[in-house]
Amino acid sequence: MNEKVYLVALHQIWISHKKLFSIFEKKQNFKWFYDEVSISSLEKYGFKYVKIQEILENKKKIDINLLYQKIIDLDIKIYTFFDENYPTNLKHIFNIPFLIYVRWNISLPWIAFIGSRNMTSYWENIIKDFVPEIWKYFTIVSGWAYGCDSFSHEIALKNNIKTISVIWTWIDINYPSSNKKLFDEIIKKQGAIISIFPFWEPPNSYNFPIRNEIVAWLSQAIFVVEAREKSGSLITVKLWLDLWKDIFSVPWEIYKQNSLWCNKLIYSWEAKMVLYPEDVLLEYNISNKKINKIQNHFWDEIEKQIYDLLLNKPLTIDELVFKTWFDMQIILLKIAILELSGIVNKNISWKYEII
Repeated sequence: MNEKVYLVALHQIWISHKKLFSIFEKKQNFKWFYDEVSISSLEKYGFKYVKIQEILENKKKIDINLLYQKIIDLDIKIYTFFDENYPTNLKHIFNIPFLIYVRWNISLPWIAFIGSRNMTSYWENIIKDFVPEIWKYFTIVSGWAYGCDSFSHEIALKNNIKTISVIWTWIDINYPSSNKKLFDEIIKKQGAIISIFPFWEPPNSYNFPIRNEIVAWLSQAIFVVEAREKSGSLITVKLWLDLWKDIFSVPWEIYKQNSLWCNKLIYSWEAKMVLYPEDVLLEYNISNKKINKIQNHFWDEIEKQIYDLLLNKPLTIDELVFKTWFDMQIILLKIAILELSGIVNKNISWKYEII
């Protein structure tokens, strides 16, 4: 039987990550300590009487063989702080996890998608547009909540993209239960489920900040999707700001409550405004051919029509209005968006041309 099953058992009987560090340091004699758990052995490491009694009672309920079989059946990998496969970034976190539970394999770098549980169609379209492009260079990661988190995983899976979920319960609890199919699909397509919580740990609101901290430390960047004032997403955003991590967001109407904090983050220069997936990639010197960007990521047919016209020759605003039959204000708006996206610019003859 693998030695680490005894570490899992120790964690399950409520010996914390912090205590596991003090007990084992670099000596991974998990079975020996588990077998020797007693009042005297626990007092040695500063456990209080009430906690000792709780641990001893919990140990009586443990079935090591059943626990081991569960690990085998679910193909759970257990990485300790001293293992080669332990994510380096987590070694710098304030409360370092002594061990993490992983189903399938972790692949870096990550970009996290976070946002509202009640998304509008506008932000759903943003996720549909960005996830299929960004995944070529980043693994898509999110939490396990309704709305943005679940939808980001769904879009990744629909496009056969590897995605990772960091959950706030033990490694095999499907919560919310409506995500059961999604949970199974992530595993089936060799994505990953990650947890730092003991076996059979139920949903607990205190675990949310801990889960968010894990996502923050492991992700290279975060994409904020739809955040209201006093949104829970802002707790995660604050973590990213404290860690000097990159934050991206897309603007929307200033009177929409769902976009209040996305716009504020951009306005305050705390988030970089992006309009296309490639705007994120260019931040890391990843450049696709602009022609691919342009052909695939117009917001609407008006921009596509303007682009097609400018492919032939440079045109003035008046010429674009005449050829498209759209209102002048609409053309001015679309040209401004194309300029901001680095697709067109105005030459010395006051005509717009493809860059």
